[in-house]
Amino acid sequence: MLRQMRTLGVFLVLMAGCLDPRTRGQMAEESEKERDLDVLTVWSVTDVVEDGLMKVQGVGLVTGLAGTGHCPSGPYRDLLEQYLLKSSGPRDGQVTADNVHIKIRRILNDPDNALVIVTGYIPAGARHGDHFDVDVTLPHASKATSLVGGRLELSTLRIYEAIAKLTNDPLKKTSPNMIGGHVYAHAKGQLMVGFGGNSESSELKRARVWQGGVTRIDRPYVFRMKQDEKSVKIANDVAQRINFMYQDAPRSRELLNSGLSKGLLSDQQKQILLMGNVTQQLNNKQDPDGMNQQDIAKASKDCVVYMRVPYAYRLDHDRFLRVARLTPLYGDRDPNMPRYQARLQKMLLDPRDTVRAAIRLEALGRDSIPVLKTGLASEHPFVRFASAEALAYLGSTTGVETLTQLAQKYSLLVKHCTIALATIDESISRDKLGELLTSPDPALACAAFHALSLHDDTDSRLGGMTPSDAFTLYRVPQVGTPMVYFSTSKRAQVMLLGREIVLSPSTPMIVGVAKEYTIVPNAQDGRFLVKRFTVGGPEQQRSCTNRLDEVLTALADLGATYPDVVDFLRKAHDYQNVSCPIVPWSVPDVTLKTLIEEGY
Repeated sequence: MLRQMRTLGVFLVLMAGCLDPRTRGQMAEESEKERDLDVLTVWSVTDVVEDGLMKVQGVGLVTGLAGTGHCPSGPYRDLLEQYLLKSSGPRDGQVTADNVHIKIRRILNDPDNALVIVTGYIPAGARHGDHFDVDVTLPHASKATSLVGGRLELSTLRIYEAIAKLTNDPLKKTSPNMIGGHVYAHAKGQLMVGFGGNSESSELKRARVWQGGVTRIDRPYVFRMKQDEKSVKIANDVAQRINFMYQDAPRSRELLNSGLSKGLLSDQQKQILLMGNVTQQLNNKQDPDGMNQQDIAKASKDCVVYMRVPYAYRLDHDRFLRVARLTPLYGDRDPNMPRYQARLQKMLLDPRDTVRAAIRLEALGRDSIPVLKTGLASEHPFVRFASAEALAYLGSTTGVETLTQLAQKYSLLVKHCTIALATIDESISRDKLGELLTSPDPALACAAFHALSLHDDTDSRLGGMTPSDAFTLYRVPQVGTPMVYFSTSKRAQVMLLGREIVLSPSTPMIVGVAKEYTIVPNAQDGRFLVKRFTVGGPEQQRSCTNRLDEVLTALADLGATYPDVVDFLRKAHDYQNVSCPIVPWSVPDVTLKTLIEEGY
């Protein structure tokens, strides 16, 4: 074992770049010379174009405010009124009934509602149904004072361009007005306001909806032919090879698109999205890539190849980009292929080359599974890891046990092993993640929780429940070491890992942005009284035991927002009122290369 770890240590030092710069330069030059190992790959003829983020915007309506909203008159209100009129009437959008107009005006004049600007960014590689964060701000003319407690109703998001940029009319060249294109996404959800305890007035006028945006289009990656390889024929060869090697699972489109309906849309909201189906068809016709739903890759006339991410790589886009570019362009027709495969088989068993070889073998497809299986028998942990990870992305369950064992033994590999397990759409991988979820190591249990929730956030082993629209509460009593985690990005969720997580009798705690809530212990019966005080309203209260999940549920029942809940958990931690540690937790998003470079 010592010999194994010494070899692993050498590998980490090499990967961390702890070498003389001249030596690193020589290695890079040698790697460049042999990067394709005598086989022509997609890498040889293409570069990946950095396509950035697609900005989409819309006008939205926030409801559920405590008299702090406002819908100012002007062009934004006109847009929102038209949107509400169309979504309230028949599907052809023809609304003439006066009572509908009156109803809409009442909604917009209600101080519990606010007109907002919704902004989101669809990343490159996103697929139809993927979620992204959206920002919510007030227009300049708004007199709204706070968005606390609000909820963004279903809004459609488009790309807006200045009219001045779209016309040659000199009279419109100075026009400040914007014009919207087709619907590219929609957004809805609970607002995150004043997160982190910041209750300054300016912070209360802007918000974010974590993962509240849902894209209605695909944004494929762009592979551009290199200058000396610009040929429509070669571009078509690349697209055909990628489509042959990488295909979606039969249910992948259904599973990915399920994100559109996960929010339990109302009938009215479904009607709004049905209206967008026509727009979606227009979008498909006008997409520059011209891809259909069956294509993974499509070549264009300007020697560009558009590439979607297959379902198997939905959790790791970067890996797909590496594997796709290392795909041999002509497969078995390449005369150097037998020598190439033999060399990769040898490289796989060498810890210094194993990751590089495993990625290349993965790029050869399922024919490489027998070779990768030989790596599972290696004495070196990194060889076993590289082989098992590649097998997972090829859809093989052969390396599941290896990934589970490596995650339990090597903290460096925990994130990558658990994500690889979540990639496999088989019950055995979910069972192994459930097994890791019971680990006494909190970091491992947390990583397993994250991976399992990415695979299926309704899995019964996660113990999820939604006390209110504000957040999701997960109770996982089978975890060995009690710990409380709360998310600080992407998802409003609290995770109670372990048993007997309770509050101890202590001084009452005041929680909430507006200090509306108090939690008072009763020394006589050991129960707690959760109270809410509102200006001009009656006091509300709930009685519960000292169990933390019951306290959190009582807060939700009284209308506490997720920032309120987090504020309470932070105070409970500071005053040591809970029987176990309370830790803020962000979704890990660190590459293996970064971990190695940082010396982990």
